[in-house]
Amino acid sequence: MKSMIKPRIKSDDILIGCFYVLLGLFSLLCLLPILMVISGSFSTETEIAVHGFSLLPQGFSLDTYNYVLSRQMNTLASAYGVTIFVTLVGTVLSVTITTCFAYVVSVKDFQHANKLAFFAYFTMLFSGGMLPWYLVCTRYYHLQDTLWGLILPYCMNVFYMYLVRNYINGIPYELTESARIDGAGYFQTFVKVILPLSKAGIVTIVLFYALTYWNDFYLPLMLVTDDKYFSMQYILYKMNANIQYLATNSTGFGADHIALPTQTVKMAITCIAIGPIALVYPFVQKYFVKGVTVGALKG
Repeated sequence: MKSMIKPRIKSDDILIGCFYVLLGLFSLLCLLPILMVISGSFSTETEIAVHGFSLLPQGFSLDTYNYVLSRQMNTLASAYGVTIFVTLVGTVLSVTITTCFAYVVSVKDFQHANKLAFFAYFTMLFSGGMLPWYLVCTRYYHLQDTLWGLILPYCMNVFYMYLVRNYINGIPYELTESARIDGAGYFQTFVKVILPLSKAGIVTIVLFYALTYWNDFYLPLMLVTDDKYFSMQYILYKMNANIQYLATNSTGFGADHIALPTQTVKMAITCIAIGPIALVYPFVQKYFVKGVTVGALKG
């Protein structure tokens, strides 16, 4: 009979196992705030005021969602529409501008490529300040109380541009050179060669830009006074800054024994605001991880 040889457990395997256990525990800790927000949205205002927030709903109730959907339905529907439109249009426009600029500064036979790259990098180091930026947006470009005011200021992120440029520089020059020999112009080379080979980096900045537009409250705060251009995040910001924001619209809420929700309303709208991003993120996570890791190793 052959002797049974037990496999030896290497110390590296133990370390890797411990690392995954710690990483799993850390991931669970990161989920705790989200779970508490969801639990708080289904709790009653009285129970939260007495016992605070917990992982499980206290005095399970749908009154908060009924209040939000019945009393604030028009405001939330308008804000959701603005947020979705700005996120979709802004992401497409920003990714287009960023990838085009990244390709231009990566073309080796373009004599002004280094100048444009330095000009973009200079904006990362120095800025004119908030007041000049506000005057340029309102007086020269007339972006106040417009949807374009929520899109154009974020159309070019220099860090994302350099991330895409690292991908483009990692593409073998012989591929683009052979495309030029076959008669392809710069635009055809960009569309048929550069974009397909830079898919991971482009998907990464798509996620970055989408999160930027979806979570933005700064541009509505600075450039919007008309409530029809308010975004979801700006409404949430206003409620965090003034807890009585929704309390002013509490007339006719319903039963008198139910306290007007303030904390629970914030929790409910937070769940509504982060819902689409939380659903989309798992489908693009693999591109996000690949894009960040590969982009960091190149260039």
